Amino acid sequence: MDAILLLKINFAVYGVVLIGCLIKNFNFNIILVGLTYLAPLVPLGMTDFNMERFLIVSFCNTIFGIIEVVFFALTERPEDITFDKAYFQQLWGHVMPIVVALIGMSFVSRSTGIPVGIGEGVSIAILFVTGSVLRVWSIAQLGVLRFKFNIAFREKQTLKTDGLHGIIRHPTYTAMMLVVLAYAITTHSWMVGVLGTLSALFGFQYRIHYEELALKEQFGEEYDQYRANTPMWLPGASTRRGAR
Repeated sequence: MDAILLLKINFAVYGVVLIGCLIKNFNFNIILVGLTYLAPLVPLGMTDFNMERFLIVSFCNTIFGIIEVVFFALTERPEDITFDKAYFQQLWGHVMPIVVALIGMSFVSRSTGIPVGIGEGVSIAILFVTGSVLRVWSIAQLGVLRFKFNIAFREKQTLKTDGLHGIIRHPTYTAMMLVVLAYAITTHSWMVGVLGTLSALFGFQYRIHYEELALKEQFGEEYDQYRANTPMWLPGASTRRGAR
Protein backbone atom coordinates (compact mmCIF):
# COMPACT_ATOMS: atom_id res chain seq x y z
CA MET A 1 0.00 0.00 0.00
CA ASP A 2 1.23 3.51 -0.81
CA ALA A 3 2.89 5.21 2.19
CA ILE A 4 0.96 8.45 1.69
CA LEU A 5 -2.29 6.50 1.69
CA LEU A 6 -1.30 4.83 4.99
CA LEU A 7 -0.69 8.24 6.53
CA LYS A 8 -4.10 9.47 5.36
CA ILE A 9 -5.81 6.34 6.68
CA ASN A 10 -4.16 6.72 10.10
CA PHE A 11 -5.11 10.40 10.22
CA ALA A 12 -8.70 9.64 9.23
CA VAL A 13 -9.13 6.72 11.64
CA TYR A 14 -7.76 8.70 14.56
CA GLY A 15 -9.84 11.74 13.58
CA VAL A 16 -13.05 9.69 13.51
CA VAL A 17 -12.28 8.15 16.92
CA LEU A 18 -11.46 11.56 18.39
CA ILE A 19 -14.67 13.10 17.06
CA GLY A 20 -16.65 10.15 18.45
CA CYS A 21 -15.03 10.59 21.86
CA LEU A 22 -15.80 14.31 21.86
CA ILE A 23 -19.42 13.63 20.91
CA LYS A 24 -19.66 11.24 23.85
CA ASN A 25 -17.82 13.46 26.31
CA PHE A 26 -16.95 16.98 25.14
CA ASN A 27 -14.48 18.66 27.46
CA PHE A 28 -11.21 20.58 27.42
CA ASN A 29 -9.08 17.71 28.70
CA ILE A 30 -10.04 15.37 25.86
CA ILE A 31 -9.46 18.16 23.33
CA LEU A 32 -5.96 18.69 24.72
CA VAL A 33 -5.11 14.99 24.73
CA GLY A 34 -6.62 14.55 21.28
CA LEU A 35 -4.63 17.37 19.71
CA THR A 36 -1.40 16.08 21.26
CA TYR A 37 -1.59 12.94 19.14
CA LEU A 38 -3.38 14.51 16.16
CA ALA A 39 -0.66 17.08 15.36
CA PRO A 40 2.04 14.52 14.41
CA LEU A 41 -0.51 12.64 12.28
CA VAL A 42 -0.94 15.45 9.76
CA PRO A 43 0.05 13.70 6.49
CA LEU A 44 2.28 16.46 5.16
CA GLY A 45 6.05 16.55 4.74
CA MET A 46 6.92 12.92 4.08
CA THR A 47 9.57 12.19 1.46
CA ASP A 48 11.57 9.14 0.44
CA PHE A 49 14.27 10.55 2.74
CA ASN A 50 12.23 10.41 5.97
CA MET A 51 9.53 7.85 5.13
CA GLU A 52 10.52 5.12 7.62
CA ARG A 53 10.41 7.24 10.75
CA PHE A 54 7.45 9.25 9.47
CA LEU A 55 5.44 6.02 9.24
CA ILE A 56 6.58 4.84 12.69
CA VAL A 57 5.45 8.16 14.19
CA SER A 58 2.13 7.87 12.36
CA PHE A 59 1.36 4.37 13.64
CA CYS A 60 2.54 5.08 17.21
CA ASN A 61 0.44 8.23 17.52
CA THR A 62 -2.59 6.57 15.96
CA ILE A 63 -2.50 3.55 18.26
CA PHE A 64 -1.53 5.25 21.50
CA GLY A 65 -3.65 8.30 20.74
CA ILE A 66 -6.75 6.12 20.35
CA ILE A 67 -5.95 4.38 23.64
CA GLU A 68 -5.68 7.71 25.43
CA VAL A 69 -8.73 9.52 24.04
CA VAL A 70 -10.98 6.49 24.49
CA PHE A 71 -9.99 6.06 28.13
CA PHE A 72 -10.40 9.76 28.86
CA ALA A 73 -13.79 9.81 27.13
CA LEU A 74 -14.92 6.92 29.32
CA THR A 75 -13.58 8.28 32.61
CA GLU A 76 -13.73 12.10 32.51
CA ARG A 77 -16.58 13.91 34.25
CA PRO A 78 -17.58 17.58 33.90
CA GLU A 79 -17.12 18.17 37.62
CA ASP A 80 -13.47 17.07 37.39
CA ILE A 81 -12.59 20.15 35.33
CA THR A 82 -12.49 23.10 37.71
CA PHE A 83 -10.13 25.58 35.98
CA ASP A 84 -8.97 26.68 39.42
CA LYS A 85 -5.41 27.23 40.69
CA ALA A 86 -4.84 23.51 41.32
CA TYR A 87 -6.03 22.63 37.81
CA PHE A 88 -3.69 25.08 36.10
CA GLN A 89 -0.86 24.01 38.41
CA GLN A 90 -1.22 20.46 37.14
CA LEU A 91 -1.72 21.63 33.55
CA TRP A 92 1.59 23.50 33.43
CA GLY A 93 3.61 21.29 35.78
CA HIS A 94 2.38 17.84 34.76
CA VAL A 95 0.60 17.90 31.42
CA MET A 96 2.52 20.41 29.31
CA PRO A 97 6.02 18.89 29.85
CA ILE A 98 4.64 15.56 28.60
CA VAL A 99 2.79 17.17 25.69
CA VAL A 100 5.92 19.06 24.66
CA ALA A 101 7.98 15.85 24.88
CA LEU A 102 5.58 13.76 22.78
CA ILE A 103 4.96 16.37 20.09
CA GLY A 104 8.57 17.52 19.98
CA MET A 105 10.03 14.02 19.65
CA SER A 106 7.38 13.09 17.08
CA PHE A 107 8.25 15.99 14.80
CA VAL A 108 11.99 15.47 15.16
CA SER A 109 11.47 11.81 14.22
CA ARG A 110 9.31 12.78 11.22
CA SER A 111 12.14 14.89 9.84
CA THR A 112 14.90 12.33 10.38
CA GLY A 113 16.11 10.49 7.30
CA ILE A 114 18.52 8.05 8.94
CA PRO A 115 17.35 4.47 8.20
CA VAL A 116 15.94 2.49 11.12
CA GLY A 117 18.37 -0.26 12.10
CA ILE A 118 17.23 -3.72 13.18
CA GLY A 119 18.20 -3.18 16.81
CA GLU A 120 16.59 0.24 16.84
CA GLY A 121 13.38 -1.05 15.29
CA VAL A 122 13.14 -3.98 17.69
CA SER A 123 13.73 -1.69 20.68
CA ILE A 124 11.03 0.73 19.52
CA ALA A 125 8.55 -2.11 18.96
CA ILE A 126 9.21 -3.80 22.33
CA LEU A 127 9.00 -0.57 24.33
CA PHE A 128 5.93 0.70 22.51
CA VAL A 129 3.96 -2.55 22.64
CA THR A 130 4.90 -3.26 26.26
CA GLY A 131 4.05 0.28 27.34
CA SER A 132 0.75 0.31 25.44
CA VAL A 133 -0.38 -3.06 26.81
CA LEU A 134 0.66 -2.10 30.35
CA ARG A 135 -1.15 1.23 30.03
CA VAL A 136 -4.40 -0.45 28.97
CA TRP A 137 -4.04 -3.17 31.61
CA SER A 138 -3.32 -0.79 34.49
CA ILE A 139 -6.10 1.68 33.59
CA ALA A 140 -8.57 -1.18 33.20
CA GLN A 141 -7.64 -2.39 36.68
CA LEU A 142 -8.04 1.11 38.12
CA GLY A 143 -11.53 1.53 36.70
CA VAL A 144 -13.55 4.64 35.91
CA LEU A 145 -13.71 5.87 39.50
CA ARG A 146 -9.97 6.10 40.04
CA PHE A 147 -8.50 6.96 36.61
CA LYS A 148 -8.84 10.63 35.73
CA PHE A 149 -6.98 13.54 34.19
CA ASN A 150 -7.07 15.64 37.37
CA ILE A 151 -6.29 14.81 40.98
CA ALA A 152 -9.80 14.33 42.34
CA PHE A 153 -11.68 11.78 44.43
CA ARG A 154 -15.16 10.54 43.74
CA GLU A 155 -17.86 8.94 45.80
CA LYS A 156 -17.14 5.40 46.97
CA GLN A 157 -13.57 5.58 45.64
CA THR A 158 -11.18 3.24 47.44
CA LEU A 159 -7.41 2.91 47.46
CA LYS A 160 -6.13 0.52 44.78
CA THR A 161 -3.46 -1.76 46.25
CA ASP A 162 -3.84 -5.02 44.34
CA GLY A 163 -3.13 -6.19 40.80
CA LEU A 164 -0.41 -4.15 39.11
CA HIS A 165 -0.72 -1.58 41.90
CA GLY A 166 0.38 -4.28 44.32
CA ILE A 167 3.72 -4.37 42.46
CA ILE A 168 4.32 -0.67 41.78
CA ARG A 169 2.43 2.43 42.92
CA HIS A 170 2.05 4.08 39.50
CA PRO A 171 1.89 1.44 36.73
CA THR A 172 0.00 3.80 34.39
CA TYR A 173 2.93 6.24 34.52
CA THR A 174 5.54 3.51 34.19
CA ALA A 175 3.65 2.30 31.11
CA MET A 176 3.61 5.71 29.51
CA MET A 177 7.31 6.26 30.22
CA LEU A 178 8.03 3.08 28.26
CA VAL A 179 6.13 4.59 25.34
CA VAL A 180 8.06 7.85 25.79
CA LEU A 181 11.31 5.86 25.55
CA ALA A 182 10.07 4.36 22.26
CA TYR A 183 9.45 7.89 20.96
CA ALA A 184 12.93 8.91 22.17
CA ILE A 185 14.63 6.10 20.26
CA THR A 186 12.66 6.96 17.12
CA THR A 187 14.25 10.44 17.08
CA HIS A 188 17.69 8.84 16.53
CA SER A 189 19.12 11.77 18.52
CA TRP A 190 20.71 11.40 21.94
CA MET A 191 20.11 15.07 22.74
CA VAL A 192 16.45 15.19 21.69
CA GLY A 193 15.72 11.76 23.14
CA VAL A 194 17.23 12.60 26.53
CA LEU A 195 15.61 16.04 26.70
CA GLY A 196 12.22 14.62 25.72
CA THR A 197 12.49 11.80 28.23
CA LEU A 198 13.54 14.15 31.03
CA SER A 199 10.71 16.54 30.20
CA ALA A 200 8.14 13.73 30.40
CA LEU A 201 9.74 12.33 33.56
CA PHE A 202 9.57 15.77 35.19
CA GLY A 203 5.87 15.97 34.32
CA PHE A 204 5.13 12.58 35.85
CA GLN A 205 7.20 13.24 38.97
CA TYR A 206 5.39 16.55 39.40
CA ARG A 207 2.07 14.75 39.15
CA ILE A 208 3.17 11.99 41.52
CA HIS A 209 4.27 14.49 44.17
CA TYR A 210 0.85 16.16 44.34
CA GLU A 211 -1.09 12.96 43.76
CA GLU A 212 0.60 11.23 46.68
CA LEU A 213 -0.03 14.22 48.94
CA ALA A 214 -3.72 14.00 48.02
CA LEU A 215 -3.78 10.21 48.55
CA LYS A 216 -2.16 10.65 51.95
CA GLU A 217 -4.78 13.23 52.91
CA GLN A 218 -7.63 11.06 51.60
CA PHE A 219 -6.59 7.64 52.92
CA GLY A 220 -4.21 8.46 55.79
CA GLU A 221 -2.43 5.55 57.44
CA GLU A 222 -3.70 3.10 54.82
CA TYR A 223 -1.79 4.98 52.14
CA ASP A 224 1.30 5.38 54.34
CA GLN A 225 1.53 1.61 54.74
CA TYR A 226 0.97 1.00 51.03
CA ARG A 227 3.58 3.58 50.06
CA ALA A 228 6.13 2.16 52.50
CA ASN A 229 5.84 -1.31 51.00
CA THR A 230 5.36 -0.63 47.28
CA PRO A 231 7.96 0.86 44.89
CA MET A 232 7.03 3.95 42.87
CA TRP A 233 8.19 3.09 39.34
CA LEU A 234 9.74 -0.38 39.04
CA PRO A 235 9.19 -3.74 40.75
CA GLY A 236 11.89 -4.51 43.26
CA ALA A 237 13.06 -0.89 43.59
CA SER A 238 13.61 0.49 47.08
CA THR A 239 10.69 2.16 48.84
CA ARG A 240 10.69 5.21 51.01
CA ARG A 241 9.92 3.59 54.30
CA GLY A 242 8.77 5.95 56.92
CA ALA A 243 8.08 8.70 54.38
CA ARG A 244 5.57 11.24 55.48
